[in-house]
Amino acid sequence: MTAKDLLNLNGDFRSSPLLDTARKLHKLFARQDIAYVIIGGLSVIRNRAVRTTQDVDLLVRKKDWPQIQEALADGFAIEIDSAGSSSAVDRDTNVPVDIWFADGNGPMVIPLPDPVEVLEYDSVLQANFLTLSAILELKIATYLQKKRDEGIEIAAKDLADVVELLKNNQENLSPELFAGFHPRIRRELKRIHKKIHRRIKRSP
Repeated sequence: MTAKDLLNLNGDFRSSPLLDTARKLHKLFARQDIAYVIIGGLSVIRNRAVRTTQDVDLLVRKKDWPQIQEALADGFAIEIDSAGSSSAVDRDTNVPVDIWFADGNGPMVIPLPDPVEVLEYDSVLQANFLTLSAILELKIATYLQKKRDEGIEIAAKDLADVVELLKNNQENLSPELFAGFHPRIRRELKRIHKKIHRRIKRSP
């Protein structure tokens, strides 16, 4: 995919193929009462950070996988690779959908959360997205895991997302927002936030 293709795909965030796919997923899952939340790039953008993305990342419950497969059969091509990872492609928009399961701890500092506990429905975008608190916690956890396992070069993108989220949500940040985070995540987030705050104060 070229840079131009990627920009066209994102386009006006409120009316892009990515949002068409997100809205379709919401309708399909709502019919069967399947819990889900959109994470990744779309959730970062929705929480006021500037970036581009080319897919929709879904967080769901593993126990709902049979229902999810049934729901996705209407309009999506489901793919399961040799490692057991699940994804799908919207047949109408050709937008890829990566599927993440909340059940299980994985390599991060925290387990992926139950989607019901971290979602908020956006009536304008017509889909479920991570709350600001949840996207910050998940992004820091991802950053720490990638930095440890793959190096800062690989983790840099997630760190950049955190910086943008913090810079563009200053009025929504408070000690209460960070209070329930895992201690390691809270320390890292406060460290980054302090650096951003100092830079903002120095700016003319």
